[in-house]
Amino acid sequence: MTSDAERLASRIADATLAVHDVLTIYVGERLGFYDDLARHGPSTASELAGRTGTHPRYVREWLEQQAAAEILGCEDPAAPATARRFLLPPAAAEVLTDRESLLWSAARPRSLVALAHKLPALLAAFRTGDGIPDGTEDARTAQGDLGRAAFLRLLAQEWLPGIADVDARLRSEPPARVLDVGCGSGWASIALAKGYPLVRVDGLDFDPLSVETARANADAHGVGERAVFHAADAASPGLPGGYDLVVAFESLHDMPRPVEALAAMRRLAAPSGTVLVVEEKVAEAFSLPASPNDRVNYGWSVLTCLPSAMCGPGAAGTGTLLRRDTLLAYARAAGFSSLEDTGVPHDAWTFWRLGV
Repeated sequence: MTSDAERLASRIADATLAVHDVLTIYVGERLGFYDDLARHGPSTASELAGRTGTHPRYVREWLEQQAAAEILGCEDPAAPATARRFLLPPAAAEVLTDRESLLWSAARPRSLVALAHKLPALLAAFRTGDGIPDGTEDARTAQGDLGRAAFLRLLAQEWLPGIADVDARLRSEPPARVLDVGCGSGWASIALAKGYPLVRVDGLDFDPLSVETARANADAHGVGERAVFHAADAASPGLPGGYDLVVAFESLHDMPRPVEALAAMRRLAAPSGTVLVVEEKVAEAFSLPASPNDRVNYGWSVLTCLPSAMCGPGAAGTGTLLRRDTLLAYARAAGFSSLEDTGVPHDAWTFWRLGV
């Protein structure tokens, strides 16, 4: 019979192998190896290295590891090492290079590498109680890329049509005004502008680099005139109100002062407007064994979301698992009277509607 200690040791061994896959996929994505193989087909290490400006000996070891991990294929494994030709199978090409696919996953390793960079600061934060703002390029780009395809393909096509009155307002005249709080790289705002041709969207984010990225993304998708981005906090005084829809996608739990943010969202919404907060789908209370969703979200919370939510004086320290009771308490403190699960079908998120 396998002991508990043996099972945990085996689990750590399996996780170590998974981490190797994550880190080597990161190398392949950042150096352009997958995209190059998708364009040029089966290649030797020297051919791939020559096209990507990298060293053939490093590239050969990476190619062999990827084939051993059953991510890449190899046409002739018995050939001399320098003559072996490696290829990107169609399934791997979709997952690792097709940024329009809902299965595209190359940003996930980038997000995990960003966590690793944060570990020394995290150890210090555990001792001091300080927060850690997200600041690395990997963290910023991965956060935007992770939701890109889903926003562009599902937000206006499936998710918001599930909230009938909101969908109807976004399709009607006069053009609806939308505020996207914590917009990041702008993909939700862009999806709204593309999916609802009448709307005007303002995206707010306190990170100027994210705002620059969002502007470039909107221009590239032809909606730069209707999806406009601002480096600002939603709680900043002087912002114009009257929005028909105010949304916050997966951002409230990261905010050090969520009550202030919700109060600002309430103030900026028109009297007949709608306030939506989209957050991770989590259990209503801590319990064991935890669901797979809760396990994943606790990992994100310890490593990045709680540190973000601990920044500055008076930080709420919410963390990723923003449970219903906590969100309702925040909402009431911000002046809302009710919290409703809109029932939008999503495996990982709940679309909450806040009522005055």
